[in-house]
Amino acid sequence: MSKIIAITNQKGGVGKTTTSINLAASLGVLEKKVLLIDADPQGNTTNSLLIDNSTFSFETIDLFNYSSHSKIEFITTSSPNLSLLPTSIKLISLELNNKNYFGSSYELKKTLDLLKKQFDYIIIDCNPSLNFLTTSFMCHSDSLIIPVQCEYYALDGLHKLFKVIKTIKTNYNSNLEIEGILITMYDKRLIFSRHIVSEIYKNFDFLVFKTVIDRNIKLGESQSHGKTIIDYDATCVGAKKYLSLASEILEKDEEMSKFKLGKSLKQILDENKKRDNLISIFEKMPINKSDSTYNIYFENTDKLIGLSKKDVLLIFGDSFNNQYSDCWMFRIQGGGIFKKNFLYLYFENDKVVSVDSTYFKKNDTI
Repeated sequence: MSKIIAITNQKGGVGKTTTSINLAASLGVLEKKVLLIDADPQGNTTNSLLIDNSTFSFETIDLFNYSSHSKIEFITTSSPNLSLLPTSIKLISLELNNKNYFGSSYELKKTLDLLKKQFDYIIIDCNPSLNFLTTSFMCHSDSLIIPVQCEYYALDGLHKLFKVIKTIKTNYNSNLEIEGILITMYDKRLIFSRHIVSEIYKNFDFLVFKTVIDRNIKLGESQSHGKTIIDYDATCVGAKKYLSLASEILEKDEEMSKFKLGKSLKQILDENKKRDNLISIFEKMPINKSDSTYNIYFENTDKLIGLSKKDVLLIFGDSFNNQYSDCWMFRIQGGGIFKKNFLYLYFENDKVVSVDSTYFKKNDTI
């Protein structure tokens, strides 16, 4: 039975294209016939496979014009069992011209139905926004994979995304499922990353894939060489991880154990209904951030001890501190009479060994 899986997240830089390309290639290696659709007008998937966009006789935008063609064409890649439906910047014209939703959506459904007869899996690389293009493909997909990067702000829009998914499921596509949340760009050396992974599993439970995609230089190198990670280096960590993800999806489908969206999604929304985002996930993290991007209030600064400089940068972002200095200073928001405090972190061997906070900069007089 054929299955359409859309890779989506309205935040960019979380690994959608990397996941789309390498999951599709991994399913192909596991002897499934796969079509990869580039549904992002930026064409990153197309460019990553070094396809010359001046030679397209058929591309993604043509899926929305079912009545104007009689034959759907796609490109056979060098990767086993993997075909590509490329795209170009012309795809953005559907948004700019405000094409009628119901008409183009119907045409898209008819075309995808034809494609499902030819492939075991159709993987769709959606663009990083919840616009007409993304929601159109979500309306006609069987399931969604949501890549989530191992950093604080990568989770910021998940609450909104889940509500959109629920709306689509309720009004347009009752069969839509969440294939899974995929943790990407994981670095086990960073305490902060390990905390994020732990909290994601706690809050989303079986919605999260067991496979976690580690940071891997060769994943980026493979795309710059116009190859999938399987073709570039099938023995590297990145290849093994995406093969593991593909196997996890196949096992889930074979066992007919797909979970249902309704109840689990409702629980997620109910648990977080007092927040506009999923900041509550991080209440047990070493650092609690306020709604303000740069104003941070700390109750237990001793929990910073043991973090590396990379961990600190993930929490605070870039600063004017010298990366080679053994003392870093940050301006923070306090809860006392004085609104602005100063936080000092002292390092030894790249690790925080002590923390101090003051109402005024050190060496200043009251």
